Amino acid sequence: MKKNLTYFCLIFTILLVLSNRSFAQQDAHYSHYMFNGLVLNPAVAGSKESLSVFGLFRTQFVGIDGGPKTTTISAHMPIPAIRGGAGLHIVNDQIGFERNLSFLASYAYKKEMANGVLAAGASLGFMQRTLDGSKLKAADAGDPSIPSASVNAVAPDISLGLLYTTEQYYVGLSTTHVNRGKLNFDIPGTSDYRNVMHYYLTGGYTFNINSAFDVKPSAIIKYTKSLQFEANGMVYYNQKVWGGLSYRLNDAIIAMAGFNITDRIRLGYSYDYTISKLSQQSNGSHEVFLGYDMTFTKKIKTDVIIKTPRFL
Repeated sequence: MKKNLTYFCLIFTILLVLSNRSFAQQDAHYSHYMFNGLVLNPAVAGSKESLSVFGLFRTQFVGIDGGPKTTTISAHMPIPAIRGGAGLHIVNDQIGFERNLSFLASYAYKKEMANGVLAAGASLGFMQRTLDGSKLKAADAGDPSIPSASVNAVAPDISLGLLYTTEQYYVGLSTTHVNRGKLNFDIPGTSDYRNVMHYYLTGGYTFNINSAFDVKPSAIIKYTKSLQFEANGMVYYNQKVWGGLSYRLNDAIIAMAGFNITDRIRLGYSYDYTISKLSQQSNGSHEVFLGYDMTFTKKIKTDVIIKTPRFL
């Protein structure tokens, strides 16, 4: 088993190092990255002892025509029979005249290690990119390289990830679009579009202040053609109500809050205050999510039912 894990880590490292010329389209930003882990890292599949369903909507740069709008739906759960977990997610990302639709299924193999669990995950699916030519205006009428109607292309999509979790902290490393899928729109005079690989490093820690309050700092580093960094600090009260602040380097200051509606349902909201040059045109960004966790129970010899908490 250790040998197989070593091979996986070696292959993962090689894929991270490989590079090729690509036309970059950034993956969507998520202020709630700490709750939306499966979209960034397939190793998150089955990381909670529950069926976890998550829906998120984000509207970015309000006030700017064609600003990004992103909808994400994901679900994952542990499956002991396959020694790990499985999940799937759908992302619909609309940016101006372009729409990106992704559907991926994930599997994560889990192995207890030291005081935590190491998971190695992979996801496989497809990405469909649509260009709405009706929203484009050609400088030269009749230019064949500018479509007059909607055109789309589909390509397979693969992601890989590693995740180590304990009861107090987690660290994740992942890459999306590792196959750099080629999308051909069949537009005269244009070249094929290739997805660009995205790299993510995430981490978080839980400080138990007392029986009522927990402090949970976290951070994410994202790299494509440039480096992006975001740090967050969250305060939880009785694990039912939370609030905090994030800073996205050279982009935004983010305020967020949320609460558990019931033991299974939670709701969160965030507002991004733009601090980049776009602040003169943008009224900020809004993001809201709804999560549902159906917790599995474990029966021990004393016939006492216990619930196993997870950080993510």
